[in-house]
Amino acid sequence: MENGSIEGNTFDLKSLFGQATYDIEYYQREYAWSAEDVRTLLTDLFDAFERIPHDRLQHPHDAGVFFLGPFVYIEQPNEARFLVDGQQRFTTLHLLFLHLYRVAGDWGQRDVVSKLDRVITDFGPGTRPQFRIDIEERQEALEALYRDRPYELPPGASLSLRNLHDRSRQIGELLDELLEEADRCPPFVDWLLSKVVMVGIRAPSRDSGFRIFESMNDRGARLTPVDLVKSFLLSHVRTGEEKLNESWRHMLSELTGVRGDTDAPRKFLKAALLARYATVSETETVDSDNIDLALNIWVRKNSDRIGLRQPDDYHRFVEDLIRLAGHHSTFLQASRQPYHADGLAALFYNEVNGLTNQMALVLASIQRHDTDTEAKRKAALVANFLDRLFVERTLNDEPVQTRDFQPEIHRLIPRLRTCITHQDVSRLLSAQLPDTTFEAVTALGMRGNNKAQVRYLLARLTAHVETEIGNPNLIADYLAQERTWQVEHLYANHPERHAHETPDPATFRAWRARIGVLVLLRRPDNASYNDLPLEVKRLRYARENGLAAILAPDYRKNHPALRAFIARHKIERHFREFGKEPLQKIVEVRGELYRRLCAHIWDPQQLGFQPLPPPTRTESTTPVTPRRSTTPVRPRPLRTDLARMMRSGVLAPGTQLHGERRGNRYTARVDAEGFVLLDSGDRCPSPDEAGKLVCGTRSCVGMAFWYVTSEDGGLVSLRELRGQAERDGRLLSARRS
Repeated sequence: MENGSIEGNTFDLKSLFGQATYDIEYYQREYAWSAEDVRTLLTDLFDAFERIPHDRLQHPHDAGVFFLGPFVYIEQPNEARFLVDGQQRFTTLHLLFLHLYRVAGDWGQRDVVSKLDRVITDFGPGTRPQFRIDIEERQEALEALYRDRPYELPPGASLSLRNLHDRSRQIGELLDELLEEADRCPPFVDWLLSKVVMVGIRAPSRDSGFRIFESMNDRGARLTPVDLVKSFLLSHVRTGEEKLNESWRHMLSELTGVRGDTDAPRKFLKAALLARYATVSETETVDSDNIDLALNIWVRKNSDRIGLRQPDDYHRFVEDLIRLAGHHSTFLQASRQPYHADGLAALFYNEVNGLTNQMALVLASIQRHDTDTEAKRKAALVANFLDRLFVERTLNDEPVQTRDFQPEIHRLIPRLRTCITHQDVSRLLSAQLPDTTFEAVTALGMRGNNKAQVRYLLARLTAHVETEIGNPNLIADYLAQERTWQVEHLYANHPERHAHETPDPATFRAWRARIGVLVLLRRPDNASYNDLPLEVKRLRYARENGLAAILAPDYRKNHPALRAFIARHKIERHFREFGKEPLQKIVEVRGELYRRLCAHIWDPQQLGFQPLPPPTRTESTTPVTPRRSTTPVRPRPLRTDLARMMRSGVLAPGTQLHGERRGNRYTARVDAEGFVLLDSGDRCPSPDEAGKLVCGTRSCVGMAFWYVTSEDGGLVSLRELRGQAERDGRLLSARRS
């Protein structure tokens, strides 16, 4: 490079993190990415990985590159770089490497661990790791993650360190859900390190580096898509544009101020265009993709579809947008904290659960002349529908990431556009809710890939009981990112204590994880109870929330509001303390209690939906809706290799699986969808989760752990069977289909 010149280079992540350490100016070290930012990055990465043709999955180097954007840096001595711009993405990627390093180590994938180690650390003198992003404040937290040790934030921790801790925990939970099975980890890591790229702009000095940074990020020097949309619209208004411009500026200020999000106006316009004008369906996403890429260009190209022909059309369109933005601001505020009084609490619940795409569906139901009250009623119905759908999918082991709700949202948007009143919205969405008795709750167990969902259900159950007996509603605390409330197992992980009442340790572990014998407790209380037996812990539960306190002796006698609640819900036989009843009985009775509470919380009529009348042949101006489905529709099949083997006919439904660890033998069966059915009655969505549950381990490579009996009477692992099917082409064709 010539002296004083600026140079651009493309780096894959392996070379980017494996060849240098990075220093950041002290005043730029604040890590500020939000939960949505992290969720979007990880979802985009896994979506891109999953689009790789499966015949190339064993050779991810042949896949196309995935571009993560530019960064600005300055070369320094001793293979060090000064990072001028890009630290948010670099920090998040570094956290992702650390969590992949942890799970690969748990799975015994030494080659993967070695590859990740090179992009995480650069060991110098001594034994303390020097991390590729070298910031002293983060050292202890990152070293605890790297060493797989517990870590607690120190008193007075900075906002940046707290956010780093929260995002790290979020990445761990997302990986549990997105990675799905052990055998996907090696090809994903290979693809991540070799095909995900960034473009580095190398500056000759710090001064020039910061000038480049300013020119790239100076919002005043370039128009955003929102600015370009405004310019296009107001240039066609002709009269009253000054007043409209002032209203537009006020709208932008309101949207940005709700959550301090400078990108909020773009998100609103995207949601509004999808809700009102885009062509969307379960399979048609061209408009959605184009709006996301360049919404200003989409508006220009589709002005006729929007109805922009005369100056009055442009004027009316801008006024409608501004009015809709007022409703949107209210909904944004409700997504930050539960607005119980307005019935909008589900907007908050959906935000917590990662359904950040809910606003397009909400806005699709809003008509231009809706009052604030009518708009809130509609929003409450749509948000309640999505929340109910989230719960249904959780109970049926269906995927619940943001992308998994997109087909349903796109399917309903055109139909919601035709709803005039909130009664119309209620009729439409009522027909989409499956009839259910919530029976799946009784068998739901907490596993590695559904901890967040089980925690959510416990939070809703706990808050419901507390408010019903006259206590404050602490749902926002239960669901807070800081995790001040934790999931408590009523039974400590000691199978030997219950050998007399359970068939084997595997069954004990499965029963122990059932949601009926889980509660939420404050972190200090959860830690203090630790390994105490239930007969001791329940004496201390009297000071806890009602869902746990009911287990304390004579708690019900001293609480008239609690007794009234029990009578009102007709749960006398279930919401009670237990003496020396066996574990299985308590699991069953508490499971039925939780089922009944769920049926009340998510009862369609409680949520504002209507029982459907018998079908009649009448003319109506309201949308025609089908009868409510009696069985949930699985929108997306399991994506595990075992599920693909079942779909391809490599294995027959009901095939028995065998596993062994430390002299203990385990059996299970596999159903037609690829779920592993354990002897305890539990249903696991992957061989990994089934292996972890029966063995009581933190990790398990399920495809290597489980065996089937071959035609000659021998045992062959699922991994070997998968390899045979890939070689003879059966599994490949099933994947392509």
